[in-house]
Amino acid sequence: MMGRSMLAYLPVNLANVLTSFGTIIILTRLLAPEEFGIYAIAMITMQFVHMGLFTWMEAAMARFQARAEREDNVASHLTTLYRLAAGTGLIGLTLIMGLLWILPLPDRLSFVLIFALGSTCLQVLFNLGMEAHRAAHRIKRYSLTYSTQTLVSFTLGILFILFSPLREASPFVGIIIGLLIVGGLDLLFMRRRMKGGTYDNAKTKTYLAYGMPLCIGLLLSYALNSADVYLIAALMGEASAGEYNAGYNLSNRSLEILFVWVSMAVTPVAVTAMEQEGTDRSRDILKNYGATLMWIAFPAATGIALVSQDAGFILGEGVREGAVTVMPWIAFAGLINGVMTYYVHRAFMLSGQTQKYVWALVLPVILNIGLNLVLIPKFGLMGAVWATILCYGIALIIATVLARQDYPLPLPMRAAVELALCCGLMSGAVLLLPLKGLEPGVITLLIKASVGAVVYLAACWVLNAAECRQVVHLLRRRFDRSSLVEVAE
Repeated sequence: MMGRSMLAYLPVNLANVLTSFGTIIILTRLLAPEEFGIYAIAMITMQFVHMGLFTWMEAAMARFQARAEREDNVASHLTTLYRLAAGTGLIGLTLIMGLLWILPLPDRLSFVLIFALGSTCLQVLFNLGMEAHRAAHRIKRYSLTYSTQTLVSFTLGILFILFSPLREASPFVGIIIGLLIVGGLDLLFMRRRMKGGTYDNAKTKTYLAYGMPLCIGLLLSYALNSADVYLIAALMGEASAGEYNAGYNLSNRSLEILFVWVSMAVTPVAVTAMEQEGTDRSRDILKNYGATLMWIAFPAATGIALVSQDAGFILGEGVREGAVTVMPWIAFAGLINGVMTYYVHRAFMLSGQTQKYVWALVLPVILNIGLNLVLIPKFGLMGAVWATILCYGIALIIATVLARQDYPLPLPMRAAVELALCCGLMSGAVLLLPLKGLEPGVITLLIKASVGAVVYLAACWVLNAAECRQVVHLLRRRFDRSSLVEVAE
C-alpha cells in the first residue's frame, strides 16, 4: 500500500523538485542578493499569514473527510469548510491590505507583500481541494492538479522576472495566475461534491477546536524554522538574509521533499485506518512508515552534508559563499525537524490532542529567538545555524514525550542505530575518495553521490538495516506487472 501510494504521488514530487531547485537556481541568478532577500522575507511572511488564518481549515479537511464519508455527510463537510475559507479569505485580504497601508515598511517590501499575501488568500481554496482529494484517496486527480498548478505558477513567475519590471514580486504574481486558472477548474469539480450540502455550525466548532491548536503549533514551528531570517535581515542586512535563505532552502528543501513524499502517501492511510479499524492498525502503519522515512532521510541528509561545497555551483555567485557554509549543518537540522514534523507530530493528529502540539513548541521557539539574538552578532550566519540545531533537538524530545502520552507512537530506535551506522560507513567511503586534485563541481558531486549511494545500499543490505531485505522481497511480490499497470492507470 505504501509503495503504490508513493509511486502515485511521484508526479507531485517531481514537480516539487523542479520548482524548488528551479527557484533557487534561477532566482539567485536573476535577482540581486538584496532582491532575493526581500523575496525570501515576503515568502516567509506569506507562510506565517497563511498558517495563522487558514491552516486550521486545511487540517480539518484532512482529518475529518474519512469521518464524513463514514457518516455519509461529505457534502455538508465540504460546504462548511469552503464557506469558512471564502469568508475568512475576504476578511483577511481586507485586513492585510489595510495593515500594509498603515505599517511603515520599505516601499519595495510593501509592494512585494501585496502580491505575496494576496496570493495566500486564494491559496486556501485550492489547498482545501487538494486535502479533500488526498483524504478521499483521489490520488490521480490530486497529482495532476497539484503538479499542473505548481508548474504553471513557477513558469509564469520566471517569465514575469524576465519580461516585466515586477522583479522580486514576479513569483507571487505567477502563483496568483496559476491559482486562478488551475484552482478555478478544481473548484468546479468540488462544487459538484458540495451539491445538497449545508453550512453546519456544529461542524465549524469541531473543526475549530481540532484545527486551531494545530494552527498555533504550525505558527510556532514555522517561527522555529524561519524567524532567524528576520533577525539576520535586521542584524546583518537583506543580502545576508538572502545568503542564509538560499543555503537553507537548498539543503532543507531537498530533505523536506522526501519527507513530504513519504508522508503524503501514508498520512491519509493512517487516518482512514484510525477511523475504520482503530488505534492498533494505525500504529502498525506508523511503525513501517517511521522506518521507511528514516531509511530515505538519513542518507539524504548525510549526502547533502558531504557534497555541500560541490553543489555550490547551483547557486548564484551573489549568495554562494555564505550559503555553502551553512548547508552541512542545515542538513542535520533539517533531519531532526523532519522526523519531528512528519513523524512525531502525526501522533498529535491521530490522537486529537492537538493542544499538546502547541505546548511542545513554546519553549524551543522562545529559546531559539533568544539564542539568535545572542549568537548572530557574535558568529554571523553560523550563530543562527547553531541556535536552530539546539532548539530542534529540544523540540523533538518534548514532542515525543508529550505525543506518547495519548498515542502509542512507535520509536524505531533499532532502525535508527542501524541506519546511522550505514551512513557512517557511507561518509567514510566518500571522505576517503582521492579527489583533492579536482575542483568542487559537477564531476566531484556525481562521484561522491554515486559512491555514497552504493556503499549505503550495500551496508543496509548486509546489516538488514530497517529490515530492508524483507521490504525488497515484499515489493517484488506486490509490484508485479498487474500492479504497475494499476498504478499507471
